[in-house]
Amino acid sequence: MLRDRTLESRLAQYWNSLTSESNPPPTGFARLIKKHLKTELHHWWPRTLSEHWQAPDHMVSAIRSNGVVRRAPPGAFGGITNAHHMKMGGPWDSTFEPIFNQPDGEMSDFVSWLFTLEAPTVPSARPSMERIAAASFPVARRQQIARITASLLARTPSIRNQIRLGTEFFRGEIGLANPAPDKNLIAANQQGLYDAYRKQMERSGRWAVLFSDSKEFIAGDGFLHNFPASRDELGSGRKLVLPILPTAAIVFMLPFGGHPMDPGLVTLRVNEEEVATLNDIVQIYARDILFFRAEQPVLANHFTIGEHRELKYHQHIWLDGLLDDLSQYNLWGAGGTPGMCRERPYSDAIEGNRMLDRLAGGED
Repeated sequence: MLRDRTLESRLAQYWNSLTSESNPPPTGFARLIKKHLKTELHHWWPRTLSEHWQAPDHMVSAIRSNGVVRRAPPGAFGGITNAHHMKMGGPWDSTFEPIFNQPDGEMSDFVSWLFTLEAPTVPSARPSMERIAAASFPVARRQQIARITASLLARTPSIRNQIRLGTEFFRGEIGLANPAPDKNLIAANQQGLYDAYRKQMERSGRWAVLFSDSKEFIAGDGFLHNFPASRDELGSGRKLVLPILPTAAIVFMLPFGGHPMDPGLVTLRVNEEEVATLNDIVQIYARDILFFRAEQPVLANHFTIGEHRELKYHQHIWLDGLLDDLSQYNLWGAGGTPGMCRERPYSDAIEGNRMLDRLAGGED
């Protein structure tokens, strides 16, 4: 369909007549009135994060689902052209890219803080209660980890893929000849997710940081989480495991049935086998690209397919058991000694879904 350029021109003239230096537009419309948004590369894996994945030669390594390895300076990977622009035409063009300036700008400070956290060096055969430790968690750090995690979650290509699939389904249901959504429609559905995720993470949930000395984590254009691509469906039962550094991963847990409020943050040192399992899960959720520092991953079949896939119900027996331990750890013992609540919310959910599958006649 051709645009009515005359109408567009008249509307632009009318808008200009309403706004001037002496009569500025309302603050809330400041980003809306830009007539021409410049083409930009919007990073879902920001440069300020990729800098911490550099090898000694200051290059970042990435491997594609077809096995091709590329090495480039930080910032060369993890971008989508105009991903956060909504180009509606004329004064209705808008963008939400600036909302990521704060989390991207504080990435180095955040990484420095992560390195101040301590995790016990305990044999992995010991009980989880001995391997987990409580960490100091000031309000400012809770808000910071929420901003950074929410920004990476809201921008990840796997979330954009969820939006694409959902909008394509509904557009097909109403009979559109071409139901595939364009970037503008995906961005319109994506724009409120950062604030929704951030607010939930700031006010509730248990955080954990996993450290590795023996094997490096990998990152990708997808990672395990069960957050919806909608700001209207957030609630309990959430979980997220995000490799943030080659030596650290962030975990967020908001289990059904709750968790001890204190400590708000715990740490755990994971072994080589545990890191390998977490890396394999990343390959399930990623589609096109994996990042690594020194240890090139062996590509799994579920990654070479080149699709965003996911675990059934986002559940994994070993990982959900670990999330139970991390979320139910407490300091309720005599003199503040460590303890573990008996509730196993994530593991119980696995059994609950198995029962539902059996009732529905599905696979066990």
